[in-house]
Amino acid sequence: ESRQFDAREFRILASQQVIDLFLDEESQSLSQLGDFIAKPISLQVETTYVQEQYDVILM
Repeated sequence: ESRQFDAREFRILASQQVIDLFLDEESQSLSQLGDFIAKPISLQVETTYVQEQYDVILM
């Protein structure tokens, strides 16, 4: 689906716990996803989000 949109980058907004997981245990998977979609993926902590909340922003 990422190829349907003309985004330069994808940004994931999530709680600190989720961002920490992406940076640690899931860092390789996140890197592989970025390679697959050929777009950078950035992470941003959203302090008001609980663990189950997230947003993906096309930039």
